[in-house]
Amino acid sequence: MNNFMKLFAIFWLIQFQIALSQPNIIQQLCKRNRYQPLCVSTLNLDPRSKTSDLQGLASISIDATTKKTNETLTYLIDALQHTGGDRAAFEKYGTCVDQDYGASTDRYLPAALANLKAKKYSAAIANLQDVMGASGDCENQFAGSCPLPVSQRNKAVHDIADMTTDIIKTFV
Repeated sequence: MNNFMKLFAIFWLIQFQIALSQPNIIQQLCKRNRYQPLCVSTLNLDPRSKTSDLQGLASISIDATTKKTNETLTYLIDALQHTGGDRAAFEKYGTCVDQDYGASTDRYLPAALANLKAKKYSAAIANLQDVMGASGDCENQFAGSCPLPVSQRNKAVHDIADMTTDIIKTFV
C-alpha cells in the first residue's frame, strides 16, 4: 500500500471515530447536509459545538465560513501584491479582493450572522448565497484560466457557505 493510500485510510479511520463520538445533534443536523463530511468536521473542530443548540451550531458554521473567506481574501491580497506589473492579473485579483471577497467579509457574512441572531433565516440564507456568488464571480474573473490555488479556495468558500445555508434551512 503506497503512502497516499495509507494516509487516506488513516484519514477515514479518524473521521469514522470522530463520527462515532459526535453528539447526536451534530449527526442529525449534518445527516441532511449535502456536505456531510465537511459539516461534521467543521462543527466538531469548534469546542463550542459540544454545548450548542441548533442556533449555536448555525452560528459556528457562519464563523467557520467567515474564517475560510478571510483566509481566501488574505491569499488573494498576497497574490495581488505579487502580480509583477501584469495589468490583467492585477485587475483580476483586484476585482476578487475589492468586489467579491471584500463584500463577503465586510457585508454579507456580518449580515448573515446578524440575521441569524434576529431569526431572519431567509435573509441569512440570501446573505450566504451572496457569498457563494462572490466566490463564483471571482472564479469568472479568470475566464476559465483561473490558477489552481485560486480555484481551490473559491470552491472551498463556496462549499462551506453552501453547507451553512443547508444548516440554516433547517430553521425555515
